[in-house]
Amino acid sequence: MTSYGMSHEAAREALAALALDALDPAERDAVQGHVPQCAECRAELASLREAASELTYGVAPVPMPEVHRNRVRSRLVARAGAEGAPASPIVDRPPVALHRHTGEHRHSDLAHGEAVDRAPARLTPASLQIMIPHASQPPQLSFWQRAVRSPAWWVAIAASIVAVSSLYSLLKVSTQRDTLTDAYQMAASDKATRRSVVDSLRLVVEDRDRVIANLTGPQVALVTLTAAGARVPAARMFWNQPVNAWTFIAHNLPAPKAGRTYQLWLVTATEKISAGTFTPSVNGDAIVHATYVLPKDALAAVAVTDEPAAGSPQPTTVPFIVGSNSGR
Repeated sequence: MTSYGMSHEAAREALAALALDALDPAERDAVQGHVPQCAECRAELASLREAASELTYGVAPVPMPEVHRNRVRSRLVARAGAEGAPASPIVDRPPVALHRHTGEHRHSDLAHGEAVDRAPARLTPASLQIMIPHASQPPQLSFWQRAVRSPAWWVAIAASIVAVSSLYSLLKVSTQRDTLTDAYQMAASDKATRRSVVDSLRLVVEDRDRVIANLTGPQVALVTLTAAGARVPAARMFWNQPVNAWTFIAHNLPAPKAGRTYQLWLVTATEKISAGTFTPSVNGDAIVHATYVLPKDALAAVAVTDEPAAGSPQPTTVPFIVGSNSGR
């Protein structure tokens, strides 16, 4: 908001000087043109003027410097001592009249119409001693009286008011900056969280795509494993030969005994290769991923045995589920 070419901020900074009547006419007119239109500036100007008016009660008369006082006193004493140098001293006491016949002094009473003749008074060194305070008795002023009589005092007051206004504006701007910083940090945190979720979902999708490719690729060899029993386990081994990826999927597997686990074996004509250990879920399902380089025609069978919890370098029990490689 601007008025008479002066912005709200510029007018507000000049309010303290206006309250002390320290602006030139052009600046004063510009500020006074803005104040009636701004409730905030009117209230602050009223407060500043009230504070300035309270300070005036501490102002005391400025005493005459000692050098000037001695100079004036010397001149008056010299003039009083000169012949034919009458003067009419001004003293702070009721006027005194001298009766023309008796020379008796008495106070004039103009209210009752008494006629008095004022005798001309002559300055004397003694009377000057009464009129002029002696230099050795300067008036005693308090600290606050000396302070408020100094122009520097008023400048300091105006500077303090401006400093308080500036500090308030700084605190307001700092608070707004902190609020924006917190909002930015929250937005950045939310963005990082969303990015993490997206990355996790991407990994899940990539893993599912890899499983699907290992199960349905054009060069995937399939080995079906079977077993006998009331709850017949069933399993299939998918071998994605171009990438040497193995995916074992089983159902209806009984839970191994305590301290035991199942171990998967790739059986060739010359060796039995461990493809890892696993424990089925509560409903007997299991899935095992493995990567192992094996010549295309080397696989003879796939088997699962019951082994100790840490697994074994070679089978220690008879496979309870096994399947021969049929080529597809």
